[in-house]
Amino acid sequence: MWTQISCGDAMEDIFVVKRCNKIIIHGRRAGETSHLPPDAAVWYRIADTRTHGFIGDGFDLEEDARRECRQLNARSQVKVRQG
Repeated sequence: MWTQISCGDAMEDIFVVKRCNKIIIHGRRAGETSHLPPDAAVWYRIADTRTHGFIGDGFDLEEDARRECRQLNARSQVKVRQG
């Protein structure tokens, strides 16, 4: 499950940030009888709206994902203008 987050000023961004849920499972060592419960967390991916694929490995911080997303959208706008 993910939530789309706009990261640019353009009417239609090619690349968008997606907020993804993740569960962190804590392991336990041999002999331990109890362990910590799982933690709910989030991570962020950059999605290509044209192909519905993802760019890169993902980001732990939303601002890092937004920065990269803005750069990708800016580069794609330059390519469109140049033809």
